[in-house]
Amino acid sequence: MQTPPMDTGQSAELSSVATQLEDLVRRVLALSEEDHPTLAGDRPALLEVERHLRGAIRELERFRRHPPGS
Repeated sequence: MQTPPMDTGQSAELSSVATQLEDLVRRVLALSEEDHPTLAGDRPALLEVERHLRGAIRELERFRRHPPGS
């Protein structure tokens, strides 16, 4: 039995979401690395956000490799 190809519109949309998540990771990291006194207390929270975003990227990539029904 051959797996049907993923709809290219869906594939393009998922690729766009992945790119946006990667951009968010870069932006959150840049914020966490800023040497600004008002952000000092927020660094742990920003690093937690980064961790969750990376987890979302991994889940999305897993889904893209093995979509439901494949």
